[in-house]
Amino acid sequence: MSQTPAQAGPSGLASLACDRSEPMSGCGTWGPHPFMAGRDAIVRHTSLGESAITISKRDWLSRVSAGLGLTRLLESLIRRPCLVVFNYHRVTSPDSCPYDHAVIEATPEEFDDQLAFLKKRYNVIDLEEVQALAEKRSPLRHRHALVTLDDGYRDGYDVALPILKSRGIRATFFLTTGFIDTNKVPWWDQVAFVVRTTERRRLRLRYPRDVFLNLDELGADRTIQRLLKLYKHPETTNPGRFLAEVEEACNVPRPLEAPERLFLSWQEVEALALAGMAIGSHTHTHPVLAKLTAEEQQQECELSRDLLREKLSRPVEALAFPVGSRQSFSETTLQCVRTAGYRLAFSYYGGVNTRGMDPFNILRMSIDRMSVAQHRLRSAVAGTTAGRAW
Repeated sequence: MSQTPAQAGPSGLASLACDRSEPMSGCGTWGPHPFMAGRDAIVRHTSLGESAITISKRDWLSRVSAGLGLTRLLESLIRRPCLVVFNYHRVTSPDSCPYDHAVIEATPEEFDDQLAFLKKRYNVIDLEEVQALAEKRSPLRHRHALVTLDDGYRDGYDVALPILKSRGIRATFFLTTGFIDTNKVPWWDQVAFVVRTTERRRLRLRYPRDVFLNLDELGADRTIQRLLKLYKHPETTNPGRFLAEVEEACNVPRPLEAPERLFLSWQEVEALALAGMAIGSHTHTHPVLAKLTAEEQQQECELSRDLLREKLSRPVEALAFPVGSRQSFSETTLQCVRTAGYRLAFSYYGGVNTRGMDPFNILRMSIDRMSVAQHRLRSAVAGTTAGRAW
């Protein structure tokens, strides 16, 4: 697989001259890629012709901002106290991965570089300190950051943990307890697998409505994300039926179990806790909670809490909502979380937390395979605005 600029070089970062702090002269001009109409990519035009390497528009904007000194200016303006929570799911390489690439936010090299950046720009704190801030037991006086990892993929232990330890960062792992010590394949990876392996180029779904997708036009990744977006949508009230529709449309059986374990073992969970990482709940089966009855939501919150308490012999007081969008949880969900004894709950639709943060809706920011140029710009925007960062 050819490398993008964000992946080039030994550190996983671009070594292009135009990613430095000097102006962009000599780097050629940039414009839409002629073969990627409608896609989020651009191509570099130079005196030697068009570059074969494409980068995302966001990365291009981040490089321009860095090259013109705007990112550095924004960073210098960061003065207001805030808490920025950076969320990951997987730290690995997407090469040869048959599952959902969108949950792979960083390679090991990118993860290490991003943590180094956070340590330089923020006071990186742990879950206990976040709880004190959210409950107003400690004043919010500085620019703080928290690192979280959702779901409980095995590479959180194999790959992320050694890097976190080397950087002196105590992250929070939100675990889906029904996946621990099993070979289960979660619903998003099931959808990704059948799309990546189907021989059909046109897919039609009849539930929750008629949907036509052309794989030749969209490509596998965009097709997968459109299907997952539809799965999460409130109109998809029967997730099992939707997954069966995807399976039939692709004419590929969904992999309910993987040949090798994708998620942590209980022994690895205990090792994470012993290494100083915080452990929180991500429910038991990772449903979209707002689609469940109140009784089902309560069971998801309490079962995962009880299992973690039993295995770790310590309290579990934080939960991250599966999916985490505004539509994925409701007032009923919040009541269930409080009833289950949690003291913190984390969403996942962007934004930064200020002095008025809600302990039951702590905002988190996605990473999305960002280069350090993007990471710097998004963090700078997060630190200088009260709204969503990007």
